[in-house]
Amino acid sequence: MIAHLSGVILSCFGWLPALIVFSVKKNTSPFVRHHASEALNFQLTLLIPYFIAWAVFIGLGVYYPDISSIGSILIAVIWVLSILFGVLASLGANKGTWYRYPVAIRMVR
Repeated sequence: MIAHLSGVILSCFGWLPALIVFSVKKNTSPFVRHHASEALNFQLTLLIPYFIAWAVFIGLGVYYPDISSIGSILIAVIWVLSILFGVLASLGANKGTWYRYPVAIRMVR
């Protein structure tokens, strides 16, 4: 559950605890490996929209400061989705189900 909920607290750096859990616990059980890799894949996938949202925020802040709040709204929406999917995944892991994130690029298996 720590791997799933790490994005709630660390937002852009949620991949780091997920990577640590995956590296340390991947040989413990197939269930733990599955959830750690799912959390890592999801957090790494979230880096793409985070980078885009930060680029929009900085770009609009430099060229159009009046509408730079669009970038911060995008960052907040991504963070809220991270919380929502992280909580759903942690509840699934707590119940013992093999949860898969609906939007995640499968980079780590």
